[in-house]
Amino acid sequence: MKTKNISYPKLLASIFICEAVGILGSVFTTPSIGEWYATLARPAFSPPNWIFAPVWTTLFALMGVAVYLIWQKGFKKDGVKTALVVFDVQLFLNLL
Repeated sequence: MKTKNISYPKLLASIFICEAVGILGSVFTTPSIGEWYATLARPAFSPPNWIFAPVWTTLFALMGVAVYLIWQKGFKKDGVKTALVVFDVQLFLNLL
């Protein structure tokens, strides 16, 4: 089995960018949590509020790992540019 070298700067940059988008998005959503989310009638199986921060942090970190794995394939491989554009669009939508 052939192993590839991990580019830690690229990996960290990928994770950092995704986490930054998550943080920027939370700046817009956090103020409305007390206004409308707390007043929702939620079912008994609704997760506790404290779980959202670690779950979203983990999800955005995993998105960073995913985009890094695509980026590592190289821009000359078929589909890499398309995958990165699609990823960028969904990341932007996450910000919105």
